[in-house]
Parts: sequence; structure tokens; C-alpha cells
Amino acid sequence: MHQLFVESIEWSRVNVTLRGRIERTGSPSAPDAPQIGCLFLFNPRTDEQAVLTSPEWAGDRFAVRFNAMQVFDQYPLPIGDWCLYYAAPDHEPVAVHIDAGLAIEAAGYGGLFSAATYRYWVLPANVIGTDEFCLAINYRPVGKADAERPKPKPSVKRSIRAIRNAAYIATYEICRRLVRKNGRRILFTSDSRPELSGNLQHIHERMLERGLDKDYKLYTAFKPSIRARRPLHEKVLFPYYLAVADVILLDDFHPMLYKVDFAKDVTIIQVWHASGAFKTVGYSRIGKPGGPSPFSDAHKNYTYALVSSEHDVPFYAEAFGLPDERVIPTGIPRMDLFFDEKYMAATRELVYEAVPITRGRKVILFAPTFRGRGPSNAYYDYEQLDLPALYQLCEELDAVCVFKMHPFVIQALEIPEEFSDRFIDATTSREINDFLFVADLVVTDYSSLVFEYSTLNRPMIFFAYDLDEYISSRDFYEDFVDFVPGKIVRTFDELLEAIRSGDLEWEKVAPFARTHLGHLDAGSTDRVIDQLVIGTEQP
Repeated sequence: MHQLFVESIEWSRVNVTLRGRIERTGSPSAPDAPQIGCLFLFNPRTDEQAVLTSPEWAGDRFAVRFNAMQVFDQYPLPIGDWCLYYAAPDHEPVAVHIDAGLAIEAAGYGGLFSAATYRYWVLPANVIGTDEFCLAINYRPVGKADAERPKPKPSVKRSIRAIRNAAYIATYEICRRLVRKNGRRILFTSDSRPELSGNLQHIHERMLERGLDKDYKLYTAFKPSIRARRPLHEKVLFPYYLAVADVILLDDFHPMLYKVDFAKDVTIIQVWHASGAFKTVGYSRIGKPGGPSPFSDAHKNYTYALVSSEHDVPFYAEAFGLPDERVIPTGIPRMDLFFDEKYMAATRELVYEAVPITRGRKVILFAPTFRGRGPSNAYYDYEQLDLPALYQLCEELDAVCVFKMHPFVIQALEIPEEFSDRFIDATTSREINDFLFVADLVVTDYSSLVFEYSTLNRPMIFFAYDLDEYISSRDFYEDFVDFVPGKIVRTFDELLEAIRSGDLEWEKVAPFARTHLGHLDAGSTDRVIDQLVIGTEQP
């Protein structure tokens, strides 16, 4: 017989890590069965079970990490008391015990998250009069109880939305029943981009290059933004595409996909639009301003999601509410170009022709992300910039500064005419990756472009004037100070001094790339196609 004890419980956003020990009893030659078993949570009132990931063992000590928001078939545990059990092969499940020290400290653990309208607590508790380890789950709205809350008042807008959704689902269901699938229809779609771009474009173009369009029918369905409405004919075409597609690829949040109950033989691949795990997204933002409800259906119908390396698998699994095994480290398709010397040389020449003042000079690329919740109120605090001082520095270094603001930022940067010989606003021109090829230095803050730029082994500075505020409202997957591959500055004067002195902490770039980019080659697009889209290789 063996006894397991939980000694500590740790929280990291929505992830829970339980650590403990095993005490062996009986014959010294007893098999180490516990080290090949699994942990599961059991509700004695409902007989429901939720299997956790297998624990990691180091001698007689174990650790198990799980996402509290996806334990119960990708959803949070229902309200109730859930006891922890251990099941080893050919053994009856045994209760896991709570360590005396943890029992004393249990009251010190607070709620998992608290949003504007609801709270969700997960507390270690002794709930059945023994020393068995249990989790007490409580979820309730803030303020009045549900029964006391008034129902939403009827409105024309709400009625129209309900009719549209019903028509959408009905069209999908009719098409699904009338059209037989053939295993060879692939849909590329985005609800926030007007055309093929980024990872979707690279996968689509590579399939054409390989002649796969002869064996597969490739559909596309795009929309400029989530708020934009589809033309009438596309309102029929889009649910038709969803109904007949065998494989669906998307690159961002896509509300219309989450309304559909897809058959299990449909492969849905989230290729995402960023290259690595930096600032939190999706379910990692639960409890943060603008964060989702953990009970939402968003993201949870994906078959696979892409990621750049094994290191980042847990972060994307957390963000999309998926098990780790469905997040595949193929590498990022649009990063293949950073390993194509001919392409980079040709692109540099195109940039020099389009922006002649960059030729033969040191190029500083200023490319921060946006502040605000999204496209409707995105901004950047231009008052943080001292353009005259930056211009003077550019004159000293014979440099030019290319400003590439995030496309969400509503207010454009105003560059005085007298600075136009060394400053250029390239926000609306060319892909940002094109400018990375000519940049000698990148100034950013919380942008995921750090992953692409790290492949070039060039220096970066992180102008994080609002770091504390950004952490409280958005946060990061890893500690910002330890994560970023370059010098962090908090004021514009510090930024100028770092550039002037060359104090850039450049040595951090190469180790960063090795950690976060599992494939330093040009084969990511083919891996996605072969492993996930057409399935000729195992993921």
C-alpha cells in the first residue's frame, strides 16, 4: 500500500500545481506502481470524475499541474467538493491526503479569479471529516443571486441577432445534411482580416507551390473585422463552407466558429497570428479587464493549435483551454522567411526602394503594441515621446527612425515636417516583417515581434513606461524582466541614453531564440501541412 500527501498548492493565473510526497508501506520490494498511475478528482455526491494530467515524479516526491479552467471536459469544475484520488494500474484508487501544514494554511488561499460579474473559488478543504485532500468549488455572481437578477429586456436589436444566429445555424445544418464530405475540402478563414495574410497565407501559398490544390479543394472566407457584416451572398456561403469543410484553418478569435457543433471528423487548426507566448491572451486573461468567461465556448472546438516550441506549449494550452497534447510545436509558418537568405535580400532591396532614406544608414524601428482593450479604443501615449531629442540622436548616429505603430491604434503619429528627413511613419505601408530585415535596432515594449527579430540576432530595447499598469491589466506568461531579450527602460531619456551608449544587453538575444524557437529552419509551413492539414506525418 502507498499513501500520497499534498504538501503545497500553487497558483499561476488559471493553472494549479499540487506538490507532495508518497509514503511507501508494506514490502520493500513492492512495485513502484504509483509512479505510473494518474490523479483524478471525484465528487462523492454526483459520482463525477475529472482526470488530471499524470504527475511528475522525483524520487518519492510528485508534482501535478493542471488548468483549473479546463479540468471538466475543457470547462471549470462544477460547484461542489472534489476529492483527490490516485489510481495505479491493477490497484484500487486510493484517497490522497492533505498534509497537516497545508490544512493549517488552507484558509489563506483566495479565489481563482474575480471578475466584474462573477467569482470562482477553488480552495483546499477538509470537507468530509477526514484528512483526505479535497477542493471546494464555489461559483457565484457578484451582488444579487441569479434568481434575483432581472431578465434582459426584449429589444429589436436582440431579436434581430437571435434571428440571424438561428438562420446561420439552420443554413449550416441544411448544407451539412445535403452535401457529402469527401475528405479533401480545406477552408482558410478569418473574422478579422480582409484577405489571406500571415500564417494562413504562407500555408495556402505553399500548398499551391506543392500542387496540393490538384488533390484538395481550397476555400477562403474573410472579413475585415469582427464588427463588419458579411454581404448577403456570403451569409449563405460561409456556413456552407463550414458544413462541407474537412479541415478549417483560422488565425484569430472567430466567434462564428464557436456557434457550430462540428462533427468529430472535422479538423480545426488554430494557427494564430503571433509567433510566441508573450503577453497573455484568451483564457489566460480570466479575471482581467476584458477577459473571457471560463464557461465560454470560444477556442474550445480546436483540434490543434500551433506553437513555436515545446517551451510554449503550456501557455497556448492555457490560452485556448486545450489539453497540452493538442498544442503542436511545428514552428510558425510566417517565420520561414527569416531563414530564406534570398528572400530577405530581395525584401531589403524593396524596402530601400520604397523608403530611400533607410539606405546606407542605421535604421531604428520603433514598433510598440497598443494600449486599450481592442480596436474600438486602442491608443498609444505619444506624450511619452520626445521627438526633437530623438531626431538629434538620429543626426548624431546618422540614423533614421521608422515608426510602425500597431494597426489598432486609432490616432496616427504626427511627424513634424522638419523631421521628415530622418523620421517616417510606415504604419500603413508594407508588412512589419519587411522592416525587421533592414532594422539595426528595434525599440518595442510588449510586442510579439521579438520572436521574429531574435532569429536575426540583432539588439532590442524595451521601452516599458507603463510596465506595472500593463502587468495588472494584461500580464505576461513569464516574468517580463527575465523574459525579454534586451535592455528595459522606463523613460524616454533612458531609451536615448541606451541607444547612444550602446548599452543594449544584446547577449540575451541568442539564448532567447534557442528557448522559444524550437525549429530554427524554413520548414515550419511544411510541418503544419504534413502533420496537421493533410496528415501524412504524425504530429
